[in-house]
Amino acid sequence: MTIPELLSEVGIKHWCVLRADKHLIETFPLAKSIIVFYIPFTGLTRNNIHFKVFEAFSKAAEVGVYLAKRLLEENVFACYIPPFAEVMPLEKYAARGGLGVVGRSGWLVSPEYGPRVVVAGVVTGLEFEKTTLLKDFNPCKDCFACVAFCPQDAIGLNSVKRYKCTYCFRCVLVCPVGMIYNEEFI
Repeated sequence: MTIPELLSEVGIKHWCVLRADKHLIETFPLAKSIIVFYIPFTGLTRNNIHFKVFEAFSKAAEVGVYLAKRLLEENVFACYIPPFAEVMPLEKYAARGGLGVVGRSGWLVSPEYGPRVVVAGVVTGLEFEKTTLLKDFNPCKDCFACVAFCPQDAIGLNSVKRYKCTYCFRCVLVCPVGMIYNEEFI
């Protein structure tokens, strides 16, 4: 079974594969590439956003572990990388692979869902690359909604102070890209 078939089998539509860079190889000496995918979370309100995010985390783990297990069964090196893993810049890999751009908030901003996605990955010993570059997609260029609505002042014009972030997700709720996936305007 191919990687696209495996991902399709578990309902993943948005993914890319990148050749392993120096950082990946230093961390995982058997790495040849990384499969990066995202799980969207929709139907958001102020009351349910934490649940929706963690539900997407759970789905990402289910998919990532399944994919890694299937690769390991084929005697191929594989390691699941969960969302927000400090050791792997998954959002940057996703952006390089054409899944979106890294927004001011540090979240991946996809063309369809905006930052309403959880990014995960599987490092693998398979050697292949699938990259689709986005053209002219830079929604954050003249937008500062996440900066303005961050109650902790964690999001700057060009950087995020992770130590200040309380994961209130207001930056996600106010992003105009993918706003249709909110059930209420925040």
